[in-house]
Amino acid sequence: MRQMHKSILLVGVLLSSCMKSGSVVNTAEPDWIRGESAHYPNAQYVVASGSAADAQTAQKRAQANLAKVFELRIRESATTTQDVASHKVDGVETVQSTQRIDSRINVSTDKIIDGARIAEQWKNPDDLTHYALAVLDRHQAGNNILSEIEKLDTETDYELKHAQAETDGLLKVAALQNALTAQQKRETLQKTLKVIDLSGRGVPAPWNRAELRNRLQQAMSALEMQAVVNTDSVGGLETILHGAMAKAGFITTSASGGYRLGLDLSSQPSFRQQNWHWQRATLALRLEAPDGSVRGQKSWPLKVSASQPAQLAARLRASIEKKLNAELGATVLGFIVGQ
Repeated sequence: MRQMHKSILLVGVLLSSCMKSGSVVNTAEPDWIRGESAHYPNAQYVVASGSAADAQTAQKRAQANLAKVFELRIRESATTTQDVASHKVDGVETVQSTQRIDSRINVSTDKIIDGARIAEQWKNPDDLTHYALAVLDRHQAGNNILSEIEKLDTETDYELKHAQAETDGLLKVAALQNALTAQQKRETLQKTLKVIDLSGRGVPAPWNRAELRNRLQQAMSALEMQAVVNTDSVGGLETILHGAMAKAGFITTSASGGYRLGLDLSSQPSFRQQNWHWQRATLALRLEAPDGSVRGQKSWPLKVSASQPAQLAARLRASIEKKLNAELGATVLGFIVGQ
């Protein structure tokens, strides 16, 4: 239960498995071809139509269009912007929040649209085009969303209690990140619920996401890590690693015996091609626990070019700094949450 899916694919194409048979086949042109259906008014139903040269394709298009109604509301990206700067005054280290944490949230629609059906069909006698109307009761859709919200709230409560009891700083961060991710998904469902029930109320969350982000930030700040550069063929990597860690919200320490964030750079000999000098390298990041076990590792291929060979090292350093500043925080959090 502790591990959450980072990305759940939208499965509108599977809506056909939820559709029920027994739709009405109209002989005359139905009202929903040109406007709102009298039998399935928008106040009570979410509807979508589809058309094609054959009935089966028309039904599939109606199903897909109904799923898109929810996907437009549900599928969105949540971005938390924070920056962290740390400094020492009289030997005491303080942290100011300016950290950036990006999290893309995808929520599935399959459970929400469970119970949808093809309600009516019609074939135009003039051009032989087939039409289909897919409908979903708003009350039923609301109940489906509420069920998903309750699951996310249960998961959040579990993770927060786990974080409260956890003595391992790394696992505490993982639990708080899981809780925050669950509430970000919940917020997306809450927005959709406000649209479904037409009242605009939804169900307010028991937790404040800003407070959860602050708790996560505090846990990350308390998780001191030793920054270790094992191989540096261009120079200056230690400074770059310290800066990227501070931007991501991690406090570096010179004390040994704790967690270690190691960086390695392996460079290949430069080569000349079309009057330009090129160099390839591989940047590897590794998180080690106090017992020496590897908690996570990732590598990035790098390639830089310059008009003069002497410029390659500076270009490579700039590429490394840009990469770590953009991805170190999410990468390390991925190591932690994956435990």
